[in-house]
Amino acid sequence: MSEGPVALRRRLWRRLPTWLAALALLVGLFAPLAANEVPLVARVDGKWSFPAFADLVGKPDGGPHDLAWKQWWARMPATSPDFVLMPPWPYGPDETDIQRSRQAPSVAHPFGCDDTGRDVLARLVHGMGTVVWLGLPAVVLAGLFGTLLGAWAGWRGGVADLVLARLIEIFVCFPSLLFLLFACTFFGESSVGFVVVLAALLWTSFARIVRGEMLSLRERDFVHVARGLGVSEWRIVTRHLLPQVKSQIGVTAAFCMASACVAESTLSFLGFGTGGTGSSWGTMLRQGADLAVVGAWHLWFFPAVALVAVVVCCHLFADRLRQRAAV
Repeated sequence: MSEGPVALRRRLWRRLPTWLAALALLVGLFAPLAANEVPLVARVDGKWSFPAFADLVGKPDGGPHDLAWKQWWARMPATSPDFVLMPPWPYGPDETDIQRSRQAPSVAHPFGCDDTGRDVLARLVHGMGTVVWLGLPAVVLAGLFGTLLGAWAGWRGGVADLVLARLIEIFVCFPSLLFLLFACTFFGESSVGFVVVLAALLWTSFARIVRGEMLSLRERDFVHVARGLGVSEWRIVTRHLLPQVKSQIGVTAAFCMASACVAESTLSFLGFGTGGTGSSWGTMLRQGADLAVVGAWHLWFFPAVALVAVVVCCHLFADRLRQRAAV
């Protein structure tokens, strides 16, 4: 039986957070392919090159004939056999043009330009990349460590559970912002250091959830039956217990991703961002706040909307996972 239009709209609306989260993840992972001043594919003098893909994994080569790619492209004759395919948004986060300094939103630049003529939309796209490439590894690392430690303590109980509970309390006592500021002064602009420190703050969320579930699941009848049949503890935990808490782990990961996004933006706003985060939303918010007095409202408005949208999307996605687990 086919769905009615109302039921279909409701189902699509419920799935919207999942689609938005997937879209944000893809944009962040492949930001150089979505917005860049260098082409995706180019053929110059019979040779093929992929500058935007090179930017994704490192640094792209310079344009041909000692020119920028756009300069060479603009001078290319219509009858030339050379070929250029630009990204969907052909502006880079560091591409400056003083003639469009503080330009308000327009058709050519929907989100306007900053004080050095950089396109705000391109910077927002690469800011999403900063969030994903710093926040996602931190959440994954925290999830692995916290899940394994919580599962071990909850399964063993006794001294192991007591030690983990006290360890969680110690980490929770640290003010997150002060801890991150202290870590930034120690690690400097190291991206790896930021990921490790952020994971050290987030692992307790996973450990508490998994520990509590394990304390309950280990007393179930099927666990006693499995023990009586001689099934190893490792197999019971990994094959029978952990799969039952995957929804809770997913919900926690979504909340932690929102926290990672806010933490990275906060540090960048305060001037403690990691190296290479010139397109961080926190940096853009700080620059927008400095220029708000001259009427450049778009420099703080759009980064703020992007930050709020991603955080809300993470929370809606977590709520979606929670509803699915309850069914």
